[in-house]
Amino acid sequence: MSLCLTGVALYTVIRYYKNVPGFYMNADSIVFKGNTVFFWKDLERIELAGKRPFKYMLSYAREGMMLKFKGSNEIYLFDDMYTSTATVKRFITCHVVKKTRDTESSIIGPKISDALQEQYIAYSGNQLLNYRGVLLWCMLALLLYGIIMNNNVIFTVFLLGLSGSCFLWLSAYMYSFGLSDNYLVVRNPNLFWIKKAYRLNDIKEVVFEQQHSKLPYSLRIITADFESDLYMAGTLWNKKWVSLQKDLESKNIKVRNECII
Repeated sequence: MSLCLTGVALYTVIRYYKNVPGFYMNADSIVFKGNTVFFWKDLERIELAGKRPFKYMLSYAREGMMLKFKGSNEIYLFDDMYTSTATVKRFITCHVVKKTRDTESSIIGPKISDALQEQYIAYSGNQLLNYRGVLLWCMLALLLYGIIMNNNVIFTVFLLGLSGSCFLWLSAYMYSFGLSDNYLVVRNPNLFWIKKAYRLNDIKEVVFEQQHSKLPYSLRIITADFESDLYMAGTLWNKKWVSLQKDLESKNIKVRNECII
């Protein structure tokens, strides 16, 4: 068993090392680890957004950009694997695509208090009609019962920590959305302190995606400065997703629907 786990761990490290190469770049070229150099003048094709094959045991798709240079295979740089993805895309857009010396700046988002003053159409679901929601509240009820009935301080602290971890873990699947004439707002009813607003004019693209067959549908918001945020919304039914897509498109927001029929 331990040998098998060691093998999986080694495979994971090697696979991620190959899938997520380190690199640096300047106005003339991009250089990957191992001193593999590609010059921008040899760039044949570039796609800054879209799903790319991520090889790990079974290949699956992740959001990323694609670079194709003369005489080489396609190179994939995955959005969620680098902390500076948006900066890299802004640099490439200005210096390679537009061929200008100016670098686009990042967008400063609106204050949530200003955004919440508008009238919204809500896109949310009932947690008790979703198996993750039922699992969350049943698990918390059982843990709370154990805390009340238990007299051991150490075990009580353990149960409190376990309850908090379960709550945060399952609540991460419970995002909901609101759409007004000027803003798209993201909330989490369980993690009530999490609220974020996006100006519709700042949104480059919205993606409906499912990162894995065992995970719920998610909403990815890509802004004009290439910042990308992903929100899993396990309580939304297909009808809600379809309505959200229609309403976004009616406001001239591009929607890339990759999972909702």
